[in-house]
Amino acid sequence: MSSRIILSALALGAVVVGGTLLLYRPVPQPATAAPVSAAAVPEDSRSREARDLNHNLRETPAARLADPGPLPPSLAGAHHGVQLRMDAQGNLLLQADLLHLFDFYLAGREEEGLDKVLTRIHRDLATQLREPALDQARDLLRRYVDYRIALQDLPEADASLDAGALRQRLDALNMLRQQFFSADEYALFFARENAEDEYMVQRLALTRQAGLSEEQRTQALAELELQLPEEVRMARAESMRHGELYAATLTLQDQGASAEEIRQLREQALGSAAADALADLDRQQAAWQQRLSDYAAERNRLRQSGLNDSQLQAAIAELQASRFDERERLRVQALDPEL
Repeated sequence: MSSRIILSALALGAVVVGGTLLLYRPVPQPATAAPVSAAAVPEDSRSREARDLNHNLRETPAARLADPGPLPPSLAGAHHGVQLRMDAQGNLLLQADLLHLFDFYLAGREEEGLDKVLTRIHRDLATQLREPALDQARDLLRRYVDYRIALQDLPEADASLDAGALRQRLDALNMLRQQFFSADEYALFFARENAEDEYMVQRLALTRQAGLSEEQRTQALAELELQLPEEVRMARAESMRHGELYAATLTLQDQGASAEEIRQLREQALGSAAADALADLDRQQAAWQQRLSDYAAERNRLRQSGLNDSQLQAAIAELQASRFDERERLRVQALDPEL
């Protein structure tokens, strides 16, 4: 299980205060909160490596940061879309999507070394910020990486989804976050996720609470739902509606429905424009899958042709070049040989 206690389809955007779920509206603010004690940083080889890399990159002038080259295949063609901001004094403005910038590059950790990943982040920060905001963002990166490392040592939640065990894990997770982040940072970066987890843990406890009749349980769940802000309840309803549409679409496809029948179902739920867009995506996906299937068949033929390793690699590379453009080849190389 990841750092999340429960993966839900909700988008709560709420913070729990005194047992009541309150909407949290992020407001940009200077990153001037008191720094977190260095004692919170875990002392192991992983954090030492990350800390040394971050320190060296932090001390390197922006113009001298090495170019790490193109993004790894899984991130090719993508961009995080995060625009960092500073106040009039040049301080970093905390914003809810700031950690998304870090996560975007960290997602490539398995494809390239940590040094490359951190270099990419430091270069991005240096491109968008100047001092003192740049140093503040680098300090936040250091703490966030150490936090991600510490998460790996957090005990796994009980696979039985026991509400008590999940509560203990949620409490431990929140304590860990408070070690690495200031109160302002915690509220901005984790309030939404914590609220989702709080809601789901309370809901799970209610569904398993002994001594409640079905009527009492239904009423209690409805009251818990009503504690959510109206816009969150609307987001839940929208999520459920899309989930039901997806399930209905799969059912029709399994029954051999035509593309027009599926389009009519989508049009009833989402409108004509959205139905047309989804139909176009279906056609694009089907065409891509067919191209992958044709490529895989030809690749398998080459593997059985008796070529030696170097000849086979050259032949497959030539096959990819003849079937796909540069960006598509990056996708294929990330998928191959497990198409």
